[in-house]
Formats: sequence, C-alpha cells, structure tokens
Amino acid sequence: MTIPAVYLFGFLLVAACWDWRFRKVPNALLFPSMLLGISYQIWIGGGWRSAGGVGIAFVLSFLPVVLRSMGMGDQKLLMAVGAWTSGQVVYTLFLLSLLIGMCLLLCRPHRWRSLHDNLLRLSAGWLAHRQIWLPSHEQSAMALPYAVCLFLAFCLWSWEGAGWG
Repeated sequence: MTIPAVYLFGFLLVAACWDWRFRKVPNALLFPSMLLGISYQIWIGGGWRSAGGVGIAFVLSFLPVVLRSMGMGDQKLLMAVGAWTSGQVVYTLFLLSLLIGMCLLLCRPHRWRSLHDNLLRLSAGWLAHRQIWLPSHEQSAMALPYAVCLFLAFCLWSWEGAGWG
C-alpha cells in the first residue's frame, strides 16, 4: 500500500467513527488533512492531480450541498480525499459512496416511509408553487453519516486493487 492509501484509510476510519457518533466531522480534522494531502502531492510532483481532486470533489458535491442532502462537512471531507488522490479517484469514490448509501437505505425499511413522504412533499411543492421543499435534518429519510459511506467506498475501491495512477 502507498502512503496516501494508508493515510486515507486511517483518516476515513477516524472521520467515519466521528461522524457516526457526533453526526459531524470537525474542521480540525478536515483542513489539516487537506493541507497535508496537497503538500504531499506537491512534494512528489502531483500538485495538479491534487488540485484536480479538490476541484472535482467540490463540483461533485456542490449540488447535493445546495439541496441539503449533504452537509458542507461532507463536502470538505470529499475535498480532503481529493487532495490526497486525483479527480478520477474522487469521482469513482463519490459514485461508489452514493451506491453504498442507496444500498444501506434499502437495508433500512423503516426509513422507506420517510423517504416516500419527503419525495411527495418535494414534488407537491414544486407542482403547486414552483418551489423546492427540502426536509430538515431531523425529517431526512437518510440519516446515515456520509463519512461512513465514503469509508466503505474507499475500502471497496482499495480491495478491488485499484491503482493510484
């Protein structure tokens, strides 16, 4: 395993545990990790890869943050992963984390009714008033921490033997 892979495994494990327990990943963990990842990539001559990873992570998570289906801490977490990897890796991990989140939602049938109700309110608000109604955090059907999904996505991606190049 490479240095970034070992670091990201530990970082994402800590972030997932913290997010699971407190529903928030602290900036004190995110910003130093992002700076360390950028610094490491610049040191090995991959500064552009790191910048691309951070940029792609921001773009991918922008709409979910605006729609409040993802918090800004989750966005910063994905950007920290991008600082250590590249845009291609972040894109893959983002898609895997979404699939894992959907699979975990399917395993939680007691949340299906909440999801159904939220989708009905969303569509009714749009059809009646041309406004998007967004549920509060407490009413969200998917109250699973994103860091857990991202950690599981990273483990799956690493287990498949994906390269860093």
